[in-house]
Amino acid sequence: PRLAARQERREGGGVQRREAMSKRKSTFGGDFPSSKRSKRPDGKYEPKRGKSSLSASTSVPNGGSMPRNAIIIRNILKDMGVEKFKPRVINQLQEFFHRHVRDILEDAYDYQHHAGRKDCMSPQDIKLAVQNNLAYSFLGPPPPEIIAARAKDVNRIPLENVAKAGIPPPASKFLLTTPNFELKADDISSDEEGT
Repeated sequence: PRLAARQERREGGGVQRREAMSKRKSTFGGDFPSSKRSKRPDGKYEPKRGKSSLSASTSVPNGGSMPRNAIIIRNILKDMGVEKFKPRVINQLQEFFHRHVRDILEDAYDYQHHAGRKDCMSPQDIKLAVQNNLAYSFLGPPPPEIIAARAKDVNRIPLENVAKAGIPPPASKFLLTTPNFELKADDISSDEEGT
C-alpha cells in the first residue's frame, strides 16, 4: 500500500504540489530574497555574506566549481578514512541523499494532510516519516541470537569426508620426478677403485 500511494503521489500528487508552489511564487513575487541579500542592477541578487565556512560553490583543480553538498560529502568521506575514490562516488551519494530526503518529505507531507493540517508540517510528521523510512528501507543485521541459532542448525549437519581432494596425481611411473634410469653396481665400484 505504501508503494502504491507513493507512485500515485508521484504521478498525480506532484502536479498538485507544483501548482501550489507556483501559486506561492506568484503570491510572494517569485523568488524569496533574503534580508541579507541586495539586488544588483542586472536583476540578480548578491551572494549571501555569512559566517559559513563553506560557500555555495568552491573551485576545484580542473577549473570548474564544486557544489556545497559535494564538498560536504567529500569531507564526510575523508573523515571516514576514504582517501581515494572516483568522482562519480560523490554524484551517486548526492543522488542517494536527495532521493532519501525527498521520500521522507513526501511521506511527512502525506502525514500532515492525513492529520488535517494544511498550513505547516510539524516535526512529528518528519520524525514519523524518518522512522517509517528506516524501518522499511534500511534493514539492519539480524540480532545475534538469531544468527547463533542459524549457525547451530547449519553446523549440526556434519561435513562429508573428502578422501581425495583435488585432481588425483598420475601413476608413479608417469611422474617427472621418477628416475627413468638404473645404475649398475659394478660400474660404480670400479670407478671408485680406479681413482
